[in-house]
Amino acid sequence: MVLLNSNAQHIFWLGRYLARTQFLCAHFPFAKDEDAIAYAHAFCLPAFDASSLNALVLDTTQPASFTQQFQTAKANIHELRGVLSASAYAELIQLIRNADQNTGYICDVVNDCQDVLEAESADLFLFFSLGQCLEQLDHALRFNEASHVTVAKIDDVVDTLVGMGWSNLQEYWQKLRAAPDLMHFYQFSDYIHHMFEAEV
Repeated sequence: MVLLNSNAQHIFWLGRYLARTQFLCAHFPFAKDEDAIAYAHAFCLPAFDASSLNALVLDTTQPASFTQQFQTAKANIHELRGVLSASAYAELIQLIRNADQNTGYICDVVNDCQDVLEAESADLFLFFSLGQCLEQLDHALRFNEASHVTVAKIDDVVDTLVGMGWSNLQEYWQKLRAAPDLMHFYQFSDYIHHMFEAEV
């Protein structure tokens, strides 16, 4: 399958937002104030303890809430009709229907959605995996966590993309690898967005 850049971008962002929601699910509910403050500081959220952060992520009007993040994932799934296999699209639509009405169900659904997408074609999974890995690396850098497993996965994805014509991606990736900080992460991420927007 040859993907249009716009479709690859939707798959990429679907991967990022599902990973972002999974990360939130892994930490919610926040029980310790110090953990909540660290999370809020990492993502520049207006919360000052566990209670205020729990309230924020449950507030459907907040961009960082479960509902808002899942809505973005849903929007990307709808954009992929005709790109995903008919069975995968139907299964995803069934999974996401009304899921944002219940936080607990959202956390179950994001894992089920990932299972469906992992069974799709190699090209689809390549960009989905890129989005997932980039989000995981973002979290690792923000929280100063080990990232060697994610880095190894990105190595493989970058090699494949370079073979597809994304020749300069290796340069940005090696800079990030050599100096793993948010500045180089954003440069790498910006180049990926540039490639999505490039004419095919």
